[in-house]
Amino acid sequence: MSITNNNPLVSIIMNCRSSQEYLAEAINSIFAQSYQNWEIIFWDNASTDDSAMIAKSYGEKLRYFKSEQAIALGQARNLAMAQAKGEYLTFLDCDDLWSKNKLSRQVSLMLARKDVDFIYSNYYRIIMPQSGSLILGLHKRQPKGKVFGSFLIHYPVNLQTVMVRRDVVNRFNVRFDDTLELAEEYDFFMRILLKSEAAYINEPLATYRIHSNMSSQRLQHRYLLELDYIKDKFSKSDDFDKNKYRNSFKYFEANVGYWCAKVNMEMGNSRLARLKLAPYKFISLKFFLLYLVTFLPIHVWKFIHRYKLEGKFY
Repeated sequence: MSITNNNPLVSIIMNCRSSQEYLAEAINSIFAQSYQNWEIIFWDNASTDDSAMIAKSYGEKLRYFKSEQAIALGQARNLAMAQAKGEYLTFLDCDDLWSKNKLSRQVSLMLARKDVDFIYSNYYRIIMPQSGSLILGLHKRQPKGKVFGSFLIHYPVNLQTVMVRRDVVNRFNVRFDDTLELAEEYDFFMRILLKSEAAYINEPLATYRIHSNMSSQRLQHRYLLELDYIKDKFSKSDDFDKNKYRNSFKYFEANVGYWCAKVNMEMGNSRLARLKLAPYKFISLKFFLLYLVTFLPIHVWKFIHRYKLEGKFY
């Protein structure tokens, strides 16, 4: 497979842990790409279903690797990334899809913008199984350029939409955190964006499935612990300018407080949820409203968050 300046190789990282249900659809969306100079790095994280058989059926453009024991997703992504040969890295989880022009749009932009190391785009969400309709993930144009501060306040990035230059891994000395399972991508991308610029494509280039078997749905309590851990990493980092990002970092702390409240509300503990949100209730109208909702019956919180998931609430 030749690589030229106008036709660079793209490495597609697929991490799999017993993901047979939607796997063929995900891989098919790669093979349907209008841009064809790519390789799939498929890292099987000790799957116990038919994922390996499905993956191996696609031929040599899919390079198959396997962990004999299940490991944290951050570590698995690092192991997959170490096998990549491409100039650019992209990521597709095994239950999601790409539009056919995803790679071509992003490669063209990478070639045109040598100052950019990170590209993301809009995307669709589809909620399983209650809805078969596509919901636009982002309803307005998103930030570009130096986005780290704004992303501390609102993080609009969906993993499936990202393309990064592979050389940033060594240039900025960044890896996925081996200990993280749910927030590993946030930590990795934000450490890139602390030092680099982003470009945004305002069209949906991926479809993100939301279903009950997702790790982010099953392990919400762990997600907030990982966010708290990342918060401490930022605050202790020599690269992090505490004065420059003071206000936006306070908003990030409020978001961590929100996740603590969300987990407690799901567990039926509205009093503890209220305590977690109380320090941040005057940060913005959003946090004030969420704080007020903790005084109402818990089913009201769940109703509001169902609408949030469908893109109808803040």
